[in-house]
Amino acid sequence: MDDFRFATPWVLVFLALVPVLTVLAWPARRRGAVRLGSLAPAAGVRPTWRVRLEPALILVRAAAVALLVVALARPQTGEAASETEGEGIDIVLGFDVSASMTQQFGSGRTRLDAAKEVLSQFLQARTNDRVGLVAFQGSSMTLSPLTTDYRAIDAAVQRAELLRLADGTAIGNALGESVNVLRGSNAASRIVILMTDGENNAGDVEPLAAARIAERLGVRVYTIGVVSRTGPGSTLNVDERALREIANVTGGAYNRAEDPQALQQVYERIDQLEKSQFAADELVRFDDVAPWFLATAALLLTLELSLRATVFRRVA
Repeated sequence: MDDFRFATPWVLVFLALVPVLTVLAWPARRRGAVRLGSLAPAAGVRPTWRVRLEPALILVRAAAVALLVVALARPQTGEAASETEGEGIDIVLGFDVSASMTQQFGSGRTRLDAAKEVLSQFLQARTNDRVGLVAFQGSSMTLSPLTTDYRAIDAAVQRAELLRLADGTAIGNALGESVNVLRGSNAASRIVILMTDGENNAGDVEPLAAARIAERLGVRVYTIGVVSRTGPGSTLNVDERALREIANVTGGAYNRAEDPQALQQVYERIDQLEKSQFAADELVRFDDVAPWFLATAALLLTLELSLRATVFRRVA
């Protein structure tokens, strides 16, 4: 859709002077007249069409000046493809609900409790994004396709731990299923946010193979390792190297969360990063149309001067 704008709109304030100058110029031609004798004999003589139309030349010049001001404001037409209502990001949440997620994660809460709270807040912050949900343990299951019914997804998040799946951590299967949810999406930005506290030890899909499929489909994958430090450098069973490689292959990023607050910050950081990338894809292309206004102003001035020199020429 074509848009119209002014590059220097403040110049348009000078348009207010055009009618003022026009009014001041209108009676100027009657100034300096010399009264000779009585005008009574000419009282009944109608003015010629030249006399009646000559003031219109002032309007022609006023129009030319107005067009010149508009040209100086640099009018432009073009396209600005911006994020509009109804347009957003397609997101699939990969949620690890394996038995290890029931371990303590600070402040007397389990990793699972903290994850559910963070995901709930993440969903509450959505407006136009479509969100899907894939829960996984030793296998994976799609609990929600892409939708904007955030309450329904939140309810699925809260019940995800009740799934009766084989125990384990099938990261590859979960990533593959998450990418499959996005397969039919034509959104400008498609991402998977996969959270886990373990390493791939189940399933029949290798995580890196699933990441390669995501890469070919243009899906970015953000991986999150939920860890609990028991000593310097300890990250328990999280395979951070594999999670980092998955993210790097797809153009996403790996993040470590060592407590509930850090986990919350990770999702907020991903949210902001995706909004920035989505905005960077906007198309802004404008062309100056000021020359057309300048050309029209020049044409009007030329017309006025030509008429004054010919049709409305005053004889000395």
